[in-house]
Amino acid sequence: MGTALLIRGGRVIDPQAGRDETADVLVDAGRVVAVGPDLEAFDSNVDVIDARGLVVTPGLIDLHVHVYPGLGDFCLEPDRVGVDSGVPTVIDAGTSGAATFGLARKWIDDPSVRTQVLALMDPCQIYFATKDFICHKLEIANDLRNLDIDLTAAVLEANDDVVVGMKVRACYVDDPNVSPFLEAAKKVAGDRPIMVHLGRFPFTPTIPTPELLRALRPGDVITHAFRGASGMLDRDGQATEDLRDAAERGVLLDVGHSGTDFRFATARTLFEQGYLPTTISTDLNVFNVDHPVVSLAQTMTKMWALGVSLPDVVAMTTCNPARVIHREAELGTLEPGRSANVSVLRIDEGEFELSDGYETISVTQRLAPVGCVRAGSWIAAA
Repeated sequence: MGTALLIRGGRVIDPQAGRDETADVLVDAGRVVAVGPDLEAFDSNVDVIDARGLVVTPGLIDLHVHVYPGLGDFCLEPDRVGVDSGVPTVIDAGTSGAATFGLARKWIDDPSVRTQVLALMDPCQIYFATKDFICHKLEIANDLRNLDIDLTAAVLEANDDVVVGMKVRACYVDDPNVSPFLEAAKKVAGDRPIMVHLGRFPFTPTIPTPELLRALRPGDVITHAFRGASGMLDRDGQATEDLRDAAERGVLLDVGHSGTDFRFATARTLFEQGYLPTTISTDLNVFNVDHPVVSLAQTMTKMWALGVSLPDVVAMTTCNPARVIHREAELGTLEPGRSANVSVLRIDEGEFELSDGYETISVTQRLAPVGCVRAGSWIAAA
């Protein structure tokens, strides 16, 4: 589990614990031992990480990434978007369907991968993410023959330790207002959350936003919730009745930035009306890692720049996603006894530009990863 670590003197922001103060974090044997001011190490065999002037949080969680390289050509290596970017835990959002999940699982179990990888699985037998959207181009993604509910249920049960929910592309077949793929996911998901992609795909249209919102259950997640032309706003720029109803019954909003699925303008409008993200995620893949997404820390900076407080930004990347995937008993806080997943961030001061892929804004502060502790071992950001 690595040498004992003392992360000293950082601004510890742990929203689940109601903590925002200068404190130390002591880690040993892969567990958080204590959090508080002026902690003393219990022996001399302790590595000290000087976090003075830095922000220390529970291990960051990115709820939407694509990290199964070789299963299509769309994915990034897990550690690139994970621990090398200060993020101990990532959730692959639907890169794999049920029939290929054994291949995806190899990345989850690979001992050379230091990042904790969990999964939202597509309910179809065959889904894999490619640059040319081949599953949509060949209309595999909207073919009923691609659904085998018994197989999907069996794969979920066999991989219950890592599959934390479903990721659905709400395509339709005959009835443009009903997605059999979403309905199939609802039949097998149980209490696991279903994340749905908001918006169309090349070659395979999806059900309209009002119908999608009405079909979702409490605890389900709309990713790309702040994209442009989403159907979440009416002609007067007000949240639609369907969005209001969905939010009231517990449907959750996720950023899912991507290269084309987040707009500052839409976010400003929805934020002003009280529709904030429950979770901040990146949808990192080969298309957007260099621009405009870059990292979870940069996506967090964008929410901060839009007026979300830093403690709330931290909550949206720690305790909130942990609750969404029902892993709050092990992730999302620095409570002593928990697995030692800790992130350390730097606040850079200066003149910086942030882009949503269309609009560029200027900011004077940005978050940048310094490193993280994953299962008790310190890993410096790349």
